[in-house]
Amino acid sequence: MSNRSTEFAGQTMQLHPSGALFWRGTSTLILGDLHLEKASSYHRSGQFLPPYDTAQTLANLAAVCDDLRPDRLILLGDVFHDGNAWARMSSENRDRLIAILDGRDTVWVEGNHDQSFVPPGHTGQLEWADHGIIMRHIMDAAETRPEISAHFHPSATISLRGTRLRRPCFIQTATRLLLPSFGVLTGGLDCRDAALSPLHGRDTQVFMLGEDNVFAPPPGLTSQAVGGLKSGGW
Repeated sequence: MSNRSTEFAGQTMQLHPSGALFWRGTSTLILGDLHLEKASSYHRSGQFLPPYDTAQTLANLAAVCDDLRPDRLILLGDVFHDGNAWARMSSENRDRLIAILDGRDTVWVEGNHDQSFVPPGHTGQLEWADHGIIMRHIMDAAETRPEISAHFHPSATISLRGTRLRRPCFIQTATRLLLPSFGVLTGGLDCRDAALSPLHGRDTQVFMLGEDNVFAPPPGLTSQAVGGLKSGGW
């Protein structure tokens, strides 16, 4: 897989095709929204989804860690789809997660789905700061410091010759960096949505996830943005 580098808050960050962010200077892997055990949560309401999302998401995480070998993980919330997800996980998947975390400094930032819950032996917190960068689950529109966040599962669409391609994406401004969801069963919010208006601007950059790389959509191919911004402008 091919990472794409970007400069953010004076630091070089690598955008990984998995949706994770690798901060090589601190050997830190940052990701959010795994939503482990989402499928099993739907079973309780009679919606029977294939129960393989947790195993596949953990396999993807293990592969990224094997590739990048981070010393530290920062998990930006909604690692679990709900507070009972850990109890529903199979012993095999629990062991997989523990093995991934073993020997790595792990920072658990609480999300809205898994608020106040982390696996036994770990501690959650509302936010984390490093090198002047604040990291939290949901972006704060009033924040003036550089901020990395998750929560919205952003996606972008490009159109070419009658074909539309929709992919998860990173969104970057001068002071904000929004990560796509890492989980395999999470869906996405269009990057033009009004909920993401703090990120809409002429200098905003969108980086879409490809199968094996991360790419910036060519100007003129991205769908028209909200607020009258020109396509390709962010």
